[in-house]
Amino acid sequence: MNTFNFICGGATPDSDADESGKNIQLDVQGDLRNVNLKIEDISKAMVSNIPDVLLDLLEVASYVYCADQQSRRGTEVLAGYGKNWRRVMNFTIPLRDPERWQNESVINALCETLGFLSEDSYAFSFVKAGKPLAEKEMYFPGLSQGTFDPDEIALFSGGVDSFSGAVRDLVQEGKKLVLVGHHSANAVFKVQKELIEGLKQGNLANQIFYVPINVTNTKVNASEYTQRTRSFLFACLALVVAQMFKKDEFTFYENGVVSLNIPIAKDVLGARATRTTHPKVIRGFEELFSEILDKNIEIRTPFQWFTKKEVTQIIPANGFGHLLGKTNSCTRPRTWTKKKHHCGACSQCIDRRFAILAAGLEDLDPGDSYKLDLLLGDRSQDRDVRMALSYVKFFQTFSSSTKERFLSTNPQITSALGEFSDLSADEAKDRVYELYMRHSLDVVAVIEDGLVQHKGKLAQGGEGLPAGALLSMCLNRSQITVAPPSDYDAQAKGFMDRLAAPILEFAVDERNNHILFHNGQALEGANFQLVENLLANFRSAKRDVQTIECITAPDLAGELKISEPALRTLLRRLRGTLKPLATDLGIPLDENSFIENLHGKGYRLNPNLREVALADIKKKGPPPTEH
Repeated sequence: MNTFNFICGGATPDSDADESGKNIQLDVQGDLRNVNLKIEDISKAMVSNIPDVLLDLLEVASYVYCADQQSRRGTEVLAGYGKNWRRVMNFTIPLRDPERWQNESVINALCETLGFLSEDSYAFSFVKAGKPLAEKEMYFPGLSQGTFDPDEIALFSGGVDSFSGAVRDLVQEGKKLVLVGHHSANAVFKVQKELIEGLKQGNLANQIFYVPINVTNTKVNASEYTQRTRSFLFACLALVVAQMFKKDEFTFYENGVVSLNIPIAKDVLGARATRTTHPKVIRGFEELFSEILDKNIEIRTPFQWFTKKEVTQIIPANGFGHLLGKTNSCTRPRTWTKKKHHCGACSQCIDRRFAILAAGLEDLDPGDSYKLDLLLGDRSQDRDVRMALSYVKFFQTFSSSTKERFLSTNPQITSALGEFSDLSADEAKDRVYELYMRHSLDVVAVIEDGLVQHKGKLAQGGEGLPAGALLSMCLNRSQITVAPPSDYDAQAKGFMDRLAAPILEFAVDERNNHILFHNGQALEGANFQLVENLLANFRSAKRDVQTIECITAPDLAGELKISEPALRTLLRRLRGTLKPLATDLGIPLDENSFIENLHGKGYRLNPNLREVALADIKKKGPPPTEH
């Protein structure tokens, strides 16, 4: 794993920072400013009342987002892509109110949520700013004088989902909305402005307040395109705007298929499938924001149980079908032209086009605005040929699967099932299955309709459709064939072998009172006693295949004969002791990787740990990996 040390805002590097890591300076102000942060159209009165904690949040989110872009994961070639996927991300950030951020619950929620989003290992050192930080007005140029009393604060990207959500809440619900639109490219900003203007011309001007926000790297080009932490930035921006309007909730509009994002291809594993609005991520944001602000923060996801087709149909049903073609979710704005403003090859374009065709709305979203036609375009020369083929094959297979096989064939979904507060795990599983089944049937229907519509061209062979067209790869109405390069399976297996996270193993040396790890590290003394008190619950639960019970902070402190503050200090030092494991063993670590702190319940050893025999831990060689 590559290590990156981000020194932010002119801070002094953390003395514990990995000396072998690459040091990168980030700053939102001054002569060395290389992070741009601008929020427009907020009133002067609102800015004057914004608390320091929200300014700190803006800067932390901007640093994390821009750091993600500046730390390369490695080559895009499949044969080597998994090698450096995971990174160690160390931040030293000066803040106005660092004590609020140094709270253990805040650190845990921050590191755990970012770790799940990106599968990187995060560590933060928050220090008191040694020089004056930026004044509030720096981030809020062009302040307006008006007032607006909204019902909702919502994120607005300019894609189908966010536009559909805005239309539904504005027209059907009659709500007044603040729409927060982040953009890092002028083309995306233009899309948002055109859609906002279109809504206003539809007699909705008095119900809309648009807040455009620009956060980008400056003086340096982004080197990493995956940007898995961008939803953290979006959520922080929405929270800040919501608080300025005295709201304790905001909304993400995203359909449930994208939100849950079950991997569709062999070489998509873990955070290789984006987790932008995954239920676990949303709950993590809520916990983090609630801890920072010391009050309950809620994030609404009203499209959680909608398919892309169902979301798309809302737009014409409410009188704004003429703007459907102006929405855009393509991830490659640099490829857009005046006539072709969808690449047609990225996963978002594929997902969008299937929904448009399934809903019968192609007249409102012309196919000639896509550089690559979904069904007829020649993908043989396109780098994303496998994306379209895997997409169709996955949903074609799913359409014939049973509910009983759902979890066994898609184990990734288990991380979401416990995150729906109004549903049991079994109820959530049923809802997810039904959601994916509806979407699968939509995808299959589009392919079947295409086969019928273009059967003449298909019959002509080489003189009809190109061999690389999606329809050309369909042998009949029920079978989609994928013709990968001869070495694809081997490459995909190698990729997953590199990408799969090693299991963190430990052994107990009871004779010498040590906890040992594969890299030769040992926990001893007070650290050993702490772990020893958690071992009994860990071992019994593993033996009986049960949930590991937590020990409350008062009980654990009592067993160790120390105070609760001393217990928290001991835990912090123990976690610091284990930091070298991330680099030595290639294991992404967060605050809960070894000892978990479950909010309101207490402490336990992480269920993903594995205890092995002392003789096995002393053998040389890397630990095993999960596949």
